[in-house]
Formats: sequence, C-alpha cells, structure tokens
Amino acid sequence: MTEKHLDRLELGCGVNQTPGYLHNDINPFDGVDIVGNPWDIDLPDHSMKEVIALGLMEYLTYQQFSMTLDKVRRLLEPGGIFLFDVPDIPVWCRYVVDHFDGKPIPFSIDHVFCTLYGWQRWPGDEHKSGWYREKLDQALNTAGFTETRYGLQPFEERSIARRRMARPHDAHLYCQTRA
Repeated sequence: MTEKHLDRLELGCGVNQTPGYLHNDINPFDGVDIVGNPWDIDLPDHSMKEVIALGLMEYLTYQQFSMTLDKVRRLLEPGGIFLFDVPDIPVWCRYVVDHFDGKPIPFSIDHVFCTLYGWQRWPGDEHKSGWYREKLDQALNTAGFTETRYGLQPFEERSIARRRMARPHDAHLYCQTRA
C-alpha cells in the first residue's frame, strides 16, 4: 500500500484513485478522504504542494471551474503545482465534422459525442464546459496561476497514467500550472 502524502490532493478521484494522494470526490467511494465539491474543500490555505484533477474539470460549469481554480490556488503553497486535463474541444469537434463529411475518424461517432457531452452513465456524468488552449490560459491567468505548460511530461514524471494518455488521438489538453 502506498503511503498518502498529506500535502498532495487529488480532486474528483472517483473509484480509481491515484496512489499517494489525499482523495476528494462528491461521492463517498471507498478510499475517498474528503467528500464534497472541490471548491468547498476545507483545508488550510497553502497546505498543498500538489493538486491533480484528471477527468474532472470538464464536468464543472464555467462558474464551478473558476471557483475550483480559486480554491486550488489558495490550497497550494507558493510555487505549488496543479496538474489537470480536459478534452481538447476543437479536435473533438473536428472529428464530428470529419465523420459527417465521410472522412475516417479514430473513434466511433458515439464515442466522440460521449467525449463532448459526457458518458451519461449516472446523474452528474455530463460535461458542462468545453475548453481550448486560449480559453484555458485565460481562466488560469484570471485565477492567478503562472508558468502554465502543456503536455504529458509532468504526468509521466509522477508516474500518473490513464489509458487516454497512451492514445494521442484521444485529444486532451494536459496542463501543469503553478500557484
């Protein structure tokens, strides 16, 4: 069993928690340490070195996204790191257009629509916001984050992996930013 670091937090962990982190989710799954919305987490300011959120941020409305960024920035110590991902909406929209233009796409059209709108397997499993790089940069800058960079390397350095990360055509924006 991996030891939990009390200064690292995973938001929206679901049932597949990343080892070594405190875990937050709105559902009381086994292994969840903090049940509730990510913007309502009651931990001391500047108490985290790192926060991750994989497969979460697109499930938030734009207002909830902003509130979550504000909370994460307050939780992080100065220079602390926030790592997260969101579907790259322009790529997924291109898949829709290509499909209806008769061009091949790397997924079924149903998979593409599920990535755009959520898989809708249970209440709350719907995507409520869509992101592209410039919009994400603007939200992060407004929340006071700095040194934003995109790519898988920061996740790989921490041995954080999800199936989509091994499939480049499963287009996501993988983001690291600092408080």
